[in-house]
Amino acid sequence: MRNRKHFNENDEMTDINISPLIDMVFILLIFFIVTTVFVEEEGMATNTPDPSPQTDPPDEEKVRLTLLIKSNGEVFSKLGNVQKNIGLGGVRALVQQEMQREVYPILVNVEKDSRIGTYVTVHDTCMLAGAEGITMKVVQE
Repeated sequence: MRNRKHFNENDEMTDINISPLIDMVFILLIFFIVTTVFVEEEGMATNTPDPSPQTDPPDEEKVRLTLLIKSNGEVFSKLGNVQKNIGLGGVRALVQQEMQREVYPILVNVEKDSRIGTYVTVHDTCMLAGAEGITMKVVQE
């Protein structure tokens, strides 16, 4: 208890001026920013498409099988002039059956408010069934 200083009301509190300290910190910051070497690390390679012009979608006359995805999730097939509700479960069998006869592009018409998950499922199912050319088209019906 001997080393304690007691402050009287007459003692003044001294303030430390930190302006030079702030100036020094800014100078150091600028020094480190200027002298820093940025190393570019190699990341994962990506497969980006070639910037070649896009091919036009197949003509409606060349397409024999057309699938229609409704906004409520129903899947319809149009083979020639016959249209019927096949659902998601009937896509693979129909596409396999048609691809055994002749390989031709498939057109998938999608209504504007339909879910993307339904289209992805139909697209993947067509690919698994052996379809080589699948084109998506948004329709207003």
